[in-house]
Amino acid sequence: MATRPGSRVVAVDLSRRRLARIPAAPGLHPLCADMRRLPLSRAADQVVIPYSTFQLLRTAEDRERALAEAVRIMRPGATLHIDVSSNFDLRESSDWQRVLSASCEEVSRQPVEEWERTRSHPDHILIDKTFRTDECVLLRFTEHWTHLRALNLEAALVRAGLTLERVDHGYGGGASPHRRIYHARRPL
Repeated sequence: MATRPGSRVVAVDLSRRRLARIPAAPGLHPLCADMRRLPLSRAADQVVIPYSTFQLLRTAEDRERALAEAVRIMRPGATLHIDVSSNFDLRESSDWQRVLSASCEEVSRQPVEEWERTRSHPDHILIDKTFRTDECVLLRFTEHWTHLRALNLEAALVRAGLTLERVDHGYGGGASPHRRIYHARRPL
């Protein structure tokens, strides 16, 4: 998006490290911020909440606050696009299993293994992750993913003052049927 002539894209993330990894482009402006409290004014023609980011917000209040912030920075007639996944709704609890082993020279000369365990709940899943080498544990954390059905996203968009235009089921010729991309518009 930032490579289009005359475009201005603000890439928001909580992680300065992740923002630092974005390749520089003339129209790209990285911003370390929380989507629930954006230090931006009303100027956006489009707001994109990328794959499953919205599902990381743990409470309905957090999700409503993020939608309110998106609406606040959108110009009248602007569009909001939210990409979510139904995959998390389908995952069952599982014991620890190795899901990846790959080289990562920035971290270790040995292969780094990713291990995970899933704990399923009625409206979310918790995925415990451990990254390790043969010698040590590098990182442990838990991801909290809200189920798509628990988001009640269509009603949340309406409560935020948006008009739902359509929901795409997957993209790329149906290659990702678990994806739902919600497209909503701020009224003029």
